[in-house]
Amino acid sequence: MNHIRIYQGNQIGGCVTVITVVHNGETRRIMIDYGSSLPGSGVEKDFDYPWEDEPVDAVFFTHYHGDHVGRIAEIPRGIPLYMGATARQAMINIEDALSKSRKSSEEERELHRQKLELLQDDETVNVFNYNGSFYDPIDDIPGFHIEPFSVDHSAYDAYMFLIELEDDTRPDGKYRVLHTGDFRGHGRRGHVMLPLIWKAVRRKGKRNVDALVIEGTMMSRMTEKVLTEEQMQREAEEYLTKNKYAFLICSSTNVDSLASFYEAAQWAGGYPHGRYMYVYSNYFLKQLELYTHTAGSYATIYRFLKTDLLDNMDKQHKSARMTEPMTQRQLMERNGFLAVIKPEDFCEKYIDMFMEAYNSGRINQKPVLIYSMWEEYINPKNDKVQKDKWIAFIEKQKAKGIEVKRLHTSGHATASMIEEVINAVAPTDKIYPMHTERADAFPELNIGSLRDKIVPQNDESYVRITYKHE
Repeated sequence: MNHIRIYQGNQIGGCVTVITVVHNGETRRIMIDYGSSLPGSGVEKDFDYPWEDEPVDAVFFTHYHGDHVGRIAEIPRGIPLYMGATARQAMINIEDALSKSRKSSEEERELHRQKLELLQDDETVNVFNYNGSFYDPIDDIPGFHIEPFSVDHSAYDAYMFLIELEDDTRPDGKYRVLHTGDFRGHGRRGHVMLPLIWKAVRRKGKRNVDALVIEGTMMSRMTEKVLTEEQMQREAEEYLTKNKYAFLICSSTNVDSLASFYEAAQWAGGYPHGRYMYVYSNYFLKQLELYTHTAGSYATIYRFLKTDLLDNMDKQHKSARMTEPMTQRQLMERNGFLAVIKPEDFCEKYIDMFMEAYNSGRINQKPVLIYSMWEEYINPKNDKVQKDKWIAFIEKQKAKGIEVKRLHTSGHATASMIEEVINAVAPTDKIYPMHTERADAFPELNIGSLRDKIVPQNDESYVRITYKHE
C-alpha cells in the first residue's frame, strides 16, 4: 500500500504529511503538521483536507512556526494533538498576544482566541515527555509506534519523527518512516544530528529506515554561503564592539540567533558589564523568559537575564554603582544597548530618540541597525516575497544616515547537510523531498544509488496546489 501522502510539498511552507496503516483490518492515519502557506508564496488557496472521508487519529507538530501550525484551528475537535512542551507554551504566548492585538480585526482576534483555547486544552494537547536521555515513544495510536527526536532549527523545541508502521509485507513486519521536519547542521546543536541518526534512529545499523521524508528548503539556494551560529555570534561581537548603540531586527521565535546577539552584546570589547537587551513588547519579553527557563536550563547561552522593555524609558534605576538614580534612557545612553525592534513605524521613535541624542552631543556614536532575517524579505526585486513596508522602513533609516548591517544565518539545512542526512539514513525504499521548490535538484546530490529512490513530485504521493499565476 502507499503509506505516505504529502500535500503542498512543492513549496516552502504549508507542507502536510499524512501516513496511513491498516491495523486489524481498519485504516488508521496520522498527520504531521498543518500549517499555512507563506505570505507571498502565490498560493491561491491552501488545500482542504478531507477530514470526514480520510479521518486522522492524531496530528503531530514538528515545531511552532506558522507554516507548520497556522491552520491548527481547522483541525476537527476531538483529534489528539502532539507537540513539544516548550513549543506549546511559545504558541500560547503568540496566540495570547495576537488575540489582544489592536492591529487585528475582531474576526482575526476571534481566530486567535480559538487557537489559544485549543492550545490550553489539556485533554486535546499532548506534550512529548523527556526521560533524561530521549523522548518517550508514543504508542497511543493503533498501528503506530512514534519516536520523537529533538533537532536543531531556528525554532527551539523542533522535532523529527521515526514512525514505525505495522506492515506484514516487510520481512520484520514493520515499515519505518523518518520525517525530518525542518532541521539544520550549522546551529549550536546541529553537530548531534548525524550521530543521533546513527545511534538512536539506525541503532548502529541494527535498524533500517524504509522511507525518508526530508525538507529541502535550501535546495533552491545551493551555492549560498551559510554562517554557523558561532560564526555569526563572532561577527556580531566584533560589530557591537565598534557600535555601542545597536537596534536589531530578529524574529521572536528564533532563539538561537537571539542568543547569538545577546551573548555578543555581553562579550563585546570595551563594555565591561555587558549590555542589556531591550525589546519592543511584553510578548517578546515573555518569550525570552520562556527560553531562559527551558533552553536555559540546559545551556547558559539561552539565559536572557539582562532584558527589559524599550517602552520603560522613564523608569528610574538605582544601584551601588550609581551616585544618583538614573532613568532607563540615561542608562542606555551611558552603557549602550542592544534593542530588538520590528521594521514598523511604531518602533521608529526609539531610533529617532537616539539619533537626537547623537545630534545633540549627548552620545558620540550614531545608532546602527542590524537586520537578521531572510534577505529576500527586503529585496525590492523579489516581488514574490517582498514586504513593502519593511523595505520602506529600512530605506528610511538609511536616509537618516543610519548604517544597516545584514547579519543572518538560515534556519534550514544546507544542500551538503541534506546530502549527509540522506546517506546516514540510507532508506531502503523511498525518499520524499518536501518543503522545497527544487525537488528536481535532489538527484544532483552525492548520494550514489540512493538517488534512484527519490520520489518525483508528479507521483501520486504528492498533492499539488494551485498558484495564482497558473
